[in-house]
Amino acid sequence: MPTASCWDVIFNAGSTQTVLGVGFPDWKRHEAGFAELASRIGSRYRFLRARPVTVPPGRRLSGDEYILPWTEGARQDGHPTRAVLGYCVGGIYASAIAECISQWQPEPDIILFDPQFTSMKFLGLELRKEISSISSLLSDDEIERAGKIASEISESKPVDVVQAAADAVESYLEVIAAAFERTGLGDPRGSKLNEGFKWYMTWLSVAAELDPGRALKKSTVILSCDYDGLPGRMFLDDDVDRLAGRCIVCNVGHADLLRSDTVAKEVLDLLESR
Repeated sequence: MPTASCWDVIFNAGSTQTVLGVGFPDWKRHEAGFAELASRIGSRYRFLRARPVTVPPGRRLSGDEYILPWTEGARQDGHPTRAVLGYCVGGIYASAIAECISQWQPEPDIILFDPQFTSMKFLGLELRKEISSISSLLSDDEIERAGKIASEISESKPVDVVQAAADAVESYLEVIAAAFERTGLGDPRGSKLNEGFKWYMTWLSVAAELDPGRALKKSTVILSCDYDGLPGRMFLDDDVDRLAGRCIVCNVGHADLLRSDTVAKEVLDLLESR
C-alpha cells in the first residue's frame, strides 16, 4: 500500500491496475472530483488520489521536492501505474509525476482535465476570487486595498512566482486583519479559511517551478465546453504549443467535468486502449 501521507485509495482497493489522480481538494469550488469519475469508470481500476503536500512554516520546497512524496509513494506501492490523471493545475504535477514513474516502469498514460499553467495573472485572478468570497466582511476601503494587491500580482513579472505568491498572501492577510477583528474571527493567519487559501496558493505557485514539457507532449487533454477555445484561461501564452498530444472536447461544464458519464467513457476507452 502507498504511504498514508501521500495517497488516498478512493475506489476499488482490491485491483492491481492503478490510476493516480492529482488535483487540489474541492476548496470552496464545489466542483466534481476524482472519486466521482472513478465510480463511473467501474471496478477494474484502483484509483488513488494525491494528498496536497504540507509545507512546514518558514520552509520553501522546490517543485521536485514537492512531488517527491507522491513519486516515492507510487514506487513503494508496488503495483504498476496504468495512468496519471491531472485536474487544472494538478495537470502540471501529474505530468511531472508520470515522468518520474517512467524511470522504473513503462511510462503511464497522462490524461489532463482542463489543464492550467500557473501565471502571475492566474494567481491574481484566484486572489480576486478569495476577496470576493469574503467581501461581505470587508469595508469598501479594505476591498479596494485587497483588490490593489491582486492587481499588483497580476501585472508583476514572474521572476519568483513562489515568493510573489507568499508576499501577496501576507499583504492580503494584513489588509483583512481589521475585518477579522471586527467580526470576532481572530487572527486571519490562523483561521481555517485562510489556512486553506495559503495552502492553495502554495499549490499553484510551486507548480510554476516544474517543467514537465516532454511528458505534456504525450498527454491526452480533455476539455470542458467552458475551456474550449479559451487558451488564455488555460495556459500562459508561450505555453499553448507545449501540449501537443490528443485533445478531446466534451459538451459539459467545467464544474461537472469529472462527474460526466461521457467523460468517464472517454477515459475508460483510453485506459483500455493498450
